[in-house]
Amino acid sequence: MNSRFETNVLSILTLAILWEVAGRMIDSMLIPPLSKIGAAWWKLLLSGKLLANLTLSLWTLAAGFFLAVFIGVLIGVLMGRFRGVEHFLDLYVNTLMSAPTTAFVPVLIVWFGLGIESRIAVVFLFAVFVIIINTMTGVKQVEGTFVEMARSFGAKEQEVFFKILLPAALPAIMAGVRLGMGRAVKGMVTAEMLLTLTGIGGMIMQYGSAFATDSLFALILTILTVAMITTKLVQRVDQRLTGWKVEIAIE
Repeated sequence: MNSRFETNVLSILTLAILWEVAGRMIDSMLIPPLSKIGAAWWKLLLSGKLLANLTLSLWTLAAGFFLAVFIGVLIGVLMGRFRGVEHFLDLYVNTLMSAPTTAFVPVLIVWFGLGIESRIAVVFLFAVFVIIINTMTGVKQVEGTFVEMARSFGAKEQEVFFKILLPAALPAIMAGVRLGMGRAVKGMVTAEMLLTLTGIGGMIMQYGSAFATDSLFALILTILTVAMITTKLVQRVDQRLTGWKVEIAIE
């Protein structure tokens, strides 16, 4: 763990040094030095714009993502558990998974208007289908003998689900949740850039159109940091929920 942490720190420091050198050697309009980007980020923070817009973006992200997890896991479990549900929904789920989500933005505007509801819907659509597919796959991969054995001992459907299906499928479900979080961040920024120019996405459009590249890169790095932190949080939850599988494998 320490070796990996040291390698990550070394990688970040190397990139930072190369970026600073490149920014000073090349036109700063193309690649601003990292020190200039840091100064722009600090200026945005002190002005209050960054914190206010970031709070708005995170609220949209949280609402859309948690809705995607709830609906995605529910539908995924039903599709993995009942063949009829899978046959009925499989075509739609796979088609929507492959379709460009931004194509639905005009429809969402018609349905929900330009308020926060549309932005939450975009985040939801970006994240939900990968969660559905991973959850369905995880449930279908559970050994049928475990379910049959539980039923032979008189287990009810509810007991089979909570004591066998859900624990066995949890690693695949959490893998889908991790992928869904990454897609949810993309959905958050896409919604803010295409709908109402609010939040971090709106700031990116504002400073990009003004060619303020130092502030633009500061915002992009902020988004990357948000994506990294949220993904790490999901990984921590994953380790807490599925750590018992690792312990069994070691034993």
